[in-house]
Amino acid sequence: MQKRFLLVRTDRIGDLITVTPAISELRRNFPHAHIAVLASRYAADAVKNNPDINEIIIKDDFFKTLRVVRAGRFDTTVIFFLDAYAALITFSAGIKQRVGPVSKIWAVFLNNGVKQSRSKVTKHEADFNLDLLKKLGITPGFALPKVYVPDGDNKKAQTFLKEKFNITQSDKLIMLHPGSKGSAQNWPAENYGTLARKIKEAYPDFKVMLTGAPSEQALLTEIATHAAPQTPLILKEVMPLTDFIALINQCTFFVSNSTGPLHIAVALGKKTLSFYPNIKGCLPTRWGPYGKGHITLMPSQYCETKDNPDHMRDITPDMAFDAFQKLLAENKI
Repeated sequence: MQKRFLLVRTDRIGDLITVTPAISELRRNFPHAHIAVLASRYAADAVKNNPDINEIIIKDDFFKTLRVVRAGRFDTTVIFFLDAYAALITFSAGIKQRVGPVSKIWAVFLNNGVKQSRSKVTKHEADFNLDLLKKLGITPGFALPKVYVPDGDNKKAQTFLKEKFNITQSDKLIMLHPGSKGSAQNWPAENYGTLARKIKEAYPDFKVMLTGAPSEQALLTEIATHAAPQTPLILKEVMPLTDFIALINQCTFFVSNSTGPLHIAVALGKKTLSFYPNIKGCLPTRWGPYGKGHITLMPSQYCETKDNPDHMRDITPDMAFDAFQKLLAENKI
């Protein structure tokens, strides 16, 4: 009988992408299984074109989603982010094998719990996710995060860049994504502006683009003023996540804070430079780019709280530019 798996991760984009190595390993061990993913509507497009996934179920009203999950006749679920919704949906649907981390009260609804101390930040979130597969008899190997872009989406993004910014496939496109929607402390706007100016002055043929959510347009404008007399490009268009993923796929390097688009860039195989606060719950040990070929910068002094606005200023624009040049050298650009 065909195995039917339901994998549950219903939080943010970056969190969902950290599950893709586990999805790859599950498919490698069960090549003929039916693998479904239950994800938030906000994040689901990050795994939309993944060939290891047969079905994506969008998190919705509890009872509406419960009907869909019941109809799926899943025999096994792995819950990577355990909350009341995930625990009760999978229990109420009668899924026989329910695997997940034993860290919250909702673990009483699991029957194959795994004791994990994710808050101790001993390893990467992707590795914690992979560890859950051991309850399925899998000895997981190393797998990189993956996001897939159809050819049609790539061509659409290339056309957009050419028509809007006169950027061609031969250009070196450096994307700076300075926001994080509150998921972590941000590197200061003036530092991003100075870095953009330094890049353009040292490499005048490079195209430097600022990207962000609609709510972050004022931030992008502020950064552009700090880049003067250089003028970075600003992405102002509001676009679906699938289009933005395809746009990231056209860049040469991606620079950002700890945020979902950073993990998209990593999963697309882009080399990245990122800025992380030295705060226990936000450390790159757990939340940084997964795999080699990336540089993360972090203040030297540990910070007890996210409320220290000056904490990230310890990472200077000169430090960031030196790291950027190191990336160029390592990748022979």
